[in-house]
Amino acid sequence: MEKAINIRNLGVNVKRYREERGMTVGKLAEIAGVSISHINNIESASTHASAEVLVRISNALGIPIDLLLCDSLTGEANRMARIMEYYSLLADCNEAEARIIMATLQTLKQELKKSKK
Repeated sequence: MEKAINIRNLGVNVKRYREERGMTVGKLAEIAGVSISHINNIESASTHASAEVLVRISNALGIPIDLLLCDSLTGEANRMARIMEYYSLLADCNEAEARIIMATLQTLKQELKKSKK
């Protein structure tokens, strides 16, 4: 059976990316062409969003829709969405910040491999 959309995590992701961009709920609603209450309901997981609304939100936030849905994807689709998520974290970093993040990830990966042994 296919995995359903995790609306709780979808709402968390919408809110996270909205806040990272310094957008209010009202501004996101305006740009996406939906009501403020609909954005609030999506962020609080009180409602499902249609594919059209998810595309509008994604476009308004300037991110691939996969970043909103990554918690609902499986297998290779999930892996690729996570890679895009990592990229988005690094996209606005300067070179020094990116190096620190990469060094931290490398150390974390080594420690995780050690703990599996």
